[in-house]
Amino acid sequence: MDFNVLNRGEAQKAMEEWIESYPALPLIDKKYDTVRNDIQEMNRKLRSDVAGGDDSKYYIDSHLGLELYKYFWNIPGFSLRVAADDGFWRYLSVKVVPDVVAQRWGKDNADHFWSKPTRIWLRSIWWFVHLSWQGDYDSTKKLLETEFFTTDTILNFEERNGRKGACIEAYRQIIKYYGQVPEDTVKRFSRNRAGKSDDLFRVVMKLNTAKMTVVEPALCIDGEAGYARELFADAGVDFDVT
Repeated sequence: MDFNVLNRGEAQKAMEEWIESYPALPLIDKKYDTVRNDIQEMNRKLRSDVAGGDDSKYYIDSHLGLELYKYFWNIPGFSLRVAADDGFWRYLSVKVVPDVVAQRWGKDNADHFWSKPTRIWLRSIWWFVHLSWQGDYDSTKKLLETEFFTTDTILNFEERNGRKGACIEAYRQIIKYYGQVPEDTVKRFSRNRAGKSDDLFRVVMKLNTAKMTVVEPALCIDGEAGYARELFADAGVDFDVT
């Protein structure tokens, strides 16, 4: 399959046209009809499984991310190169399923449709799953269903790449170890930082951004896993005693 893309100017114009004709959906290439129907059905099913409220936002984000991740890898021609192209996610968001994005963010939210790459919602949740991947679907799903994971977990994971970009295996180890922190430790950490906005995961990701400029995770003792444990130890969480 050839994957359509939109540059920023094209995406802005397409979104303006869609808002004008709302709630009608944009015309798309026939090859995307099935993609549209499939993603709409994923979204409908997930939303039927939750009652609503703030807690459901992370559920929708993480579970739709999982379904999109599995779905696109089953489309011939899809690759990391396609996934890294912001134009692909713009086309998907503005032309193929703007109704799905609007249900999560409202129809006038350009950041989550096309304008800010790290905020493009479909891109963000797909990459959240990729950076969290634990080798198979079930293991990743179990991790992402950790009780204290929230939409802030996605935000801090996605928006804190170091100057050298994301070291995929290090990120996967960081999220793995975060999922192993006892929930009472996570809550206690936040209470101890009363008046400050940084929760444990944000602190760890800030440390990662700084450390990644001078440290190669693969060269640490025990590789990327050792690197991740060191980050948590620097934040005050020692896995040898938790």
